[in-house]
Amino acid sequence: MHNPNRVTLYREVNHRIRYYKLSLMLNLFGEYIFLKEYGSIKAKRATRTIVEYFKNYQEAQIAFEQTLFAKLKRGYSKIKEKNDDTVYRFRTH
Repeated sequence: MHNPNRVTLYREVNHRIRYYKLSLMLNLFGEYIFLKEYGSIKAKRATRTIVEYFKNYQEAQIAFEQTLFAKLKRGYSKIKEKNDDTVYRFRTH
């Protein structure tokens, strides 16, 4: 099953595969958490984990989409899963 609020992106740099995970979730206090985690696929732990808190879903979703599109521009790509028909498009404001 596809979860639009959780994405893992991959990119090859100097013959090493890097990953970037983006997650959007709700905590017990009613805040939305935007979690960014990245590193080398060979490492046991993430190189860095960044947590951002938002009071409403709209702000969190905008931050999620902006980060997603920035990473896609930098060369990261999503490995297509079975039954995943998601198409990412850039927003124009």
